Amino acid sequence: MDQPGRTVSERVRASIDRLTPAERRAARALLAAYPVLGLDTVASFAEASGVSGPTIVRLVKSLGYGTFREFQDTLRREVHERGESALSQATRSTEPLDTQGSLGRARDAYLHGIERTFAGVHERDAETLVRWLADTRRRVVALGGDYSELLARYLVAQLVPVRGGVSECSPNPVLAAGAIADIRADRDVWVVFDFRRYQASSEQLAREAAASRARIALVTDRWLSPVASVADVVLTCDVEASGPSDTLVPALALVEALCERAVEHLGESAIQRLERIDPVRQRIS
Repeated sequence: MDQPGRTVSERVRASIDRLTPAERRAARALLAAYPVLGLDTVASFAEASGVSGPTIVRLVKSLGYGTFREFQDTLRREVHERGESALSQATRSTEPLDTQGSLGRARDAYLHGIERTFAGVHERDAETLVRWLADTRRRVVALGGDYSELLARYLVAQLVPVRGGVSECSPNPVLAAGAIADIRADRDVWVVFDFRRYQASSEQLAREAAASRARIALVTDRWLSPVASVADVVLTCDVEASGPSDTLVPALALVEALCERAVEHLGESAIQRLERIDPVRQRIS
C-alpha cells in the first residue's frame, strides 16, 4: 500500500473496510485514543484493543508500514506537527518574498488542499453527516473555536434558509450549558470544528454533548483533534498553506459541499421553507 504523505489516521480510515475484524477492532481503538495508543508497546496496544500482539503487527503491515518502529516514527512526527504553534510555523518559514508569484503559490496551495481534502473524505462518514443535516427531526448545533468559528457560522448560514432547528453554540458558558441541557438523546447532532492548536473548551463541550448522547460529527485536520475520541463521524481537511499560517479554505469548500448535498436530500421541503423565508428577508433587508 503506497500512501506517501498520509498520516496514520488517514491510512486507517482509508483501509478500515478492508481490514480483518480483529484488525478493525484495533484500528478503531487507535482512533479513539489517537495517537497515544499507537505510541505504546505492542503488548499494551493489543491489550487496550482486546486483540493479540500478532494482530497489531498485522495491522501495521496492512497500513503499509514495514515495521512497528516505522509506524511509531510516523506517529512521533505527527505529534510534533500537530503541536506546532503559529509562531513556530512563521519562524520556520525560510522562503524569500516573491511579490510576483505569491498569489500563484497561494492559489496552488488552496487548490491542492481542496483536492486532498475531498480525496481523503470517507464516503460513508460524509453521507452519514449529510443524512443527519437533512433530517429535520434532528436539531443541529455547530461549534467552532477562535478561528474555526467562521466555519460553524457558515454551516448555520447555509442550513437555516432550508431547514429549521439549526443554531451555533455560544461561547458564553451559561448559554453553552443550556444547549447541552437541551440535547435530545440520540436525536440531536453537534458538528464540531477543531483544528491544530486544538481548543480545550471545544473538546470539553463535545465530551459533554456526547455524554448527553448527541451525535458528534467532527471536522478537523489530518492530525486529528482530541474530539475524535468521542466523535461518531470524522472528516479531515488539509490545512497547510503556502505561507506560515494554516488555511480554512479546504474546510470551507467541504462545508459548502455537505450543505449542497443536504439540500438535495431535503428536496421540496427546502424550497417550501425558502418560499417562506425569502419574502421576509427582503422586507427586513
